[in-house]
Amino acid sequence: MLSGCPALESLELMKVFGIDRLCISSQTLKSLRFFAGWTSQGLFLHELVIEDAPCLERLLRLDPVGTKSIKKIGGATKLAILGMLSEDISELHLGSSVFQKMIAVSLTTKMHTMRVLALRSTGPNLDAVVNFLKCFPCLERLYVIFKSWEVINNVRSYDPLDPIESLELRLKNVVLKNYDGTKSSSIDFAKFFVLNAKVLKEMKITLPYHRQHRWFAKQFSLLRVRSRASQDAQIEMRCGSHEYFTHIKGTHDLSTHDPFDLPSIGCSKCKEKGLGDAVYQI
Repeated sequence: MLSGCPALESLELMKVFGIDRLCISSQTLKSLRFFAGWTSQGLFLHELVIEDAPCLERLLRLDPVGTKSIKKIGGATKLAILGMLSEDISELHLGSSVFQKMIAVSLTTKMHTMRVLALRSTGPNLDAVVNFLKCFPCLERLYVIFKSWEVINNVRSYDPLDPIESLELRLKNVVLKNYDGTKSSSIDFAKFFVLNAKVLKEMKITLPYHRQHRWFAKQFSLLRVRSRASQDAQIEMRCGSHEYFTHIKGTHDLSTHDPFDLPSIGCSKCKEKGLGDAVYQI
């Protein structure tokens, strides 16, 4: 089908049932968005292979389940926007680098074109995210959706003798959604970026629940915001609701700089009280 569409630039696949393996090969495709969906009876897309797509700039997986394996992203030398990756993907090949459930097994390929990455991470798993930063040294924007019901020890020190290029020179925007400030794993994860992202311009943190301003002040103290590596960075925290990226629209508009740059859903309790969302920022 794709070989018969020599001018195709954008492709969207929704609720892909009954297909076990999908191989993409196109000389013109720039954007691929897919939502495999879920069913207890039918098959959902199990394996995706990007065989040869030299113009592909964005690969958007918007469902939290389905597509258990992205076996290969090859020949995509212009890929700049990738998401949503998660532990549900049992195996991911980026060139010769291999990730199994987001854990790096081999880090032999660096993709210098990647600038926007969206992840859905249990814990959240800081080691897994840092390995992606190493794989994408020119990453500018990072989105992480927390699955916080499982706790992972995120205490990690940054070794200046083993610098991460994206943290030193590139990463300007970090967005954390469903942040649980009651758990040390979430606090340590956010604090790592506050203290080590040296060119950070903006960090937005959204909670899955309602909180008052005095609670935010305590959180900023725990995150050591006053000691942030980039003193120019604006750190913002707001109460809200559980958020995901499945409602992204307009992905066919290739002029959109960042399809994950969406406004917060907002806090239902604040809306009930006729108030704006509780926001705290420095």
